[in-house]
Amino acid sequence: MKEWFMSDPLRAALMTVAVPATVIMILQTVMIFIGMAGHSDVDMPDDNGIDGVFGNDAPDAHDFHVGDSGLRIFTVRGMVAFFAVGGWAGLSALSLSGSGAAAIITAFVFGTLALLLVAWFFRWAASLNENGTLQMDSAVGKMGEVYITVPPHRSGTGKVNVIIQGRLTEAEAMTESDRPLKYGETVEVVGMAVGNTLMVKPVRKE
Repeated sequence: MKEWFMSDPLRAALMTVAVPATVIMILQTVMIFIGMAGHSDVDMPDDNGIDGVFGNDAPDAHDFHVGDSGLRIFTVRGMVAFFAVGGWAGLSALSLSGSGAAAIITAFVFGTLALLLVAWFFRWAASLNENGTLQMDSAVGKMGEVYITVPPHRSGTGKVNVIIQGRLTEAEAMTESDRPLKYGETVEVVGMAVGNTLMVKPVRKE
């Protein structure tokens, strides 16, 4: 292994980044689809108890935003896509050109495009509920997943992902819990707060 790194350090570094990121990205996708198929009401999946990149290692209110669009760039999903796509693009460029500089530039460009694509996708998914046709109160009783930390004691709002009327929706959420609800945590929608803000509570794991 040491000889491999010493003989071709750039290729080894790109491979070391690309392979784990790709595995994580595949697992994230599989977990989403398994969770959606495993609930009769098409509720959001939980994190299966997996922490880190799947659980509490989370994007929160400090995620980088662009302008007034609410576009979050540096989220967990976005960074995983950046390293996976960028890593493989860099490896391809290195194999085709043999140039380390070209590989690095290609990796950065394609990784950034993947990062932006993920951010735009989730922004688009969240915007689907802005046309006024979504009945937010229909989410009561459903399970969801925290996306941005929800502060305790109704002290502020976070965000949760929940399936409402068959549509993946990113909604504002509050909680009366005595602790913050963190990214990846499974919650139950128990009511409505002000406007379209959902009231949620943590779901205890057996």
